[in-house]
Amino acid sequence: MPSIIAIAVVPSLLAVAIYHLYQNWVKSRPWNHIPTHEFADGDNSRERYIHDLKDLLESGYRRYSKAGRPFKVSIPVGGYSVKYRVVLPKDHLEEMKHLSNNTFSWALASAVIFAQDYTGAPPRGPWSGKALRVGIHQNLGDITKKLDQQIDQYFATHLPQDPSLPGSINFMEFLIPAIANITNALLVDERLSSNPEWIRQTCDFAVNRYKSADDVRAYPPYLATLVAPLIPSVRRLRQSRKYVKEQMAPLYEDLKKRVLLGSNQKEKLRKGIFGYEWLWGGAPDDVTLDDFSDTMMRTLIASIHTTAKTLSVALIDLLSQPQYVDELREEAMQAMLPDGSIDIDNLFKMDCFLKESQRLTPVFLLTMNRIVTQPYTFKVSGAEMPVGTMTTAATAAIATDPDTFGVDSNCFDGHRFERLRTDNKVGESAFKMGMATEDSLGFGLGSQACPGRFFAVNQMKLMLAKFLTRWDLTLEMHGQTYLGGRPKY
Repeated sequence: MPSIIAIAVVPSLLAVAIYHLYQNWVKSRPWNHIPTHEFADGDNSRERYIHDLKDLLESGYRRYSKAGRPFKVSIPVGGYSVKYRVVLPKDHLEEMKHLSNNTFSWALASAVIFAQDYTGAPPRGPWSGKALRVGIHQNLGDITKKLDQQIDQYFATHLPQDPSLPGSINFMEFLIPAIANITNALLVDERLSSNPEWIRQTCDFAVNRYKSADDVRAYPPYLATLVAPLIPSVRRLRQSRKYVKEQMAPLYEDLKKRVLLGSNQKEKLRKGIFGYEWLWGGAPDDVTLDDFSDTMMRTLIASIHTTAKTLSVALIDLLSQPQYVDELREEAMQAMLPDGSIDIDNLFKMDCFLKESQRLTPVFLLTMNRIVTQPYTFKVSGAEMPVGTMTTAATAAIATDPDTFGVDSNCFDGHRFERLRTDNKVGESAFKMGMATEDSLGFGLGSQACPGRFFAVNQMKLMLAKFLTRWDLTLEMHGQTYLGGRPKY
């Protein structure tokens, strides 16, 4: 009897395997005209992608993108609807940045990457980016003054003030709550920014969004829908989304009442004190509480850990290369005003240093993720993008292109952008930290570039300037002073 069962099972398993191979072949056919780039040694495992993706993208960029050709890589991107990411050359990105979300959808790409259908992560809305960008642009001077004050307050209560009493911090462990507190003080009023539970939750938003997507991907799609509500990270994310809605409800109701007072109220809110007012000033008239609270949650997800990581890397780059410390400290001292605040416009060298640090170690290796929603043929090359294609930009590979940044493009040079800005007076602004160009994609490109990037840049400059002017800093590893030079990330 066992042998009969075995004989019956083997053909069934073989049929299932053949069926899955056929389905994969059918799904990949629309992209057969785009070359696939894989690791040369044939090891294309998930673990290999996680550890060596930067090298894979750089080699693909040199082989295909420099010749003006898109290429595709198979990457575990979240969700189950996309098998490949198509990496576009720079001139294709320049063309794509002018196209609407109706052709290259960033909202759908976000939904796929964060397995939104399974995790319940807040969706990306069509209006929030512009509302935040306009609000920050109109209020950047006041924002910078408030950032300066909030950083002073946080540092005074969380860092040693007596020079004779040395202390130590873990950069990310210190900077995540620091940036959460400082950012919330500008985005929401004291009802929330002074609430410890709100601060704790906002520190966890980004962690739970990424963790829940990774955890869901451990299951096949037919099980993921059933299992997702039982996964701890998914439950935390959904609970956080509910919590934000509950906490934002009073602010939402207050704003609705204010708008009823007159037709010019929205214009006044765009120049309001807090970020939630700027968002309301750019929101549709019929915006719901769900949409408004999801927008605030996404804003906080995007603003805390990314800024903390960028500044952490910059501090490591600085302290592992102490030849830059004195000149940046001297500049920060000269930028200090009589009241102790910092004149951020006089931090030229610091801006250039941060730009170089971000160039070599961006938060994301890939940016400008989009899903093609209607067939598109690139004018620049004739390359065809079928519906369902996920396109992306090899941010780190572009940033180390020797044709753009010289033969030492993979080496850290804290004066690189000083020279570029000095030698290119007409186009100097393109080399500033926060500017989104086809050679500098850390903040994205075009209308969907990070709307809060100048908020984040000014926050990082002020924090770094205050670190340098108030404390002598050294880098430690395992309790010992680190003297090993700039680490390889």
